[in-house]
Amino acid sequence: MIKSRRIISILATTLVLVLLSISCSENKDPDTLPELPPIDALMMDFSNFVVDTTNLKSLNTYSNSLYSYATVTIWNVLVTVPMIVPVAAYLESFNHTPVYLGDNSWQWSYSVSAGTDTYTARLVTKRISNDEFTAEMFITRVGVYEDFKWFGGTVRYDRTHAEWTMYESPLNNVEWLTIEWNRDWEQDVSDITYTIVKPGGAENGSYITFGIVDEVVYDAYYTISYSQKDTYIEWNRTTKEGRVKNEVDFGDLDWHCWNELLQDVDCN
Repeated sequence: MIKSRRIISILATTLVLVLLSISCSENKDPDTLPELPPIDALMMDFSNFVVDTTNLKSLNTYSNSLYSYATVTIWNVLVTVPMIVPVAAYLESFNHTPVYLGDNSWQWSYSVSAGTDTYTARLVTKRISNDEFTAEMFITRVGVYEDFKWFGGTVRYDRTHAEWTMYESPLNNVEWLTIEWNRDWEQDVSDITYTIVKPGGAENGSYITFGIVDEVVYDAYYTISYSQKDTYIEWNRTTKEGRVKNEVDFGDLDWHCWNELLQDVDCN
């Protein structure tokens, strides 16, 4: 009987310790400041995929690389201009110290310039679980609009994943773009996808994915679906050599390659 009571006592103590451990793990300190993901989690980096056409001798011998650059440039123009203000506002947040609002919320508040105009921005985060917090960007342009929610989404505390919804503009407050970002910090690989979600938009559902991978030959890629055409681009960020595939425009499912001089070459 004594032995049974001892066993029951040990089991009860163990159960209490387990419950306390679970309770502590589920209650993250509400005062813990969330670390924002890098600007790459919001703005796709197009800077490494550009070409200086002044040194090209013949368009006929550079068709594969120029086709690829032109396809990516369409998206660069499509998303970069409308996102100038919210991206500038997000980037500026890293220069400021947030204030704790209580209830697991933090707020960054500051002024930011974009072009010739000055804006007031509020970036507000709120813990929703041990793994994730929300982040919302509110922007004011004095005399024009006030506290417009330009984008919002959820972010993992370990900064490995973020999902955002970008709204078109203060003049047309509709969902315009969704953004999904993933990052493996140990492997140093990542991807980010923009998807057009504007209601009634002609290109609604079109998307572009930019990824960095751990490969020797082609360490970066774009996957693009636009105007009912799918384009696959892979290239090396150092040598600039690459390849492209688009069944509709090329009339086949083959890869079409270019070398480090951006000249058309046969694919190995």
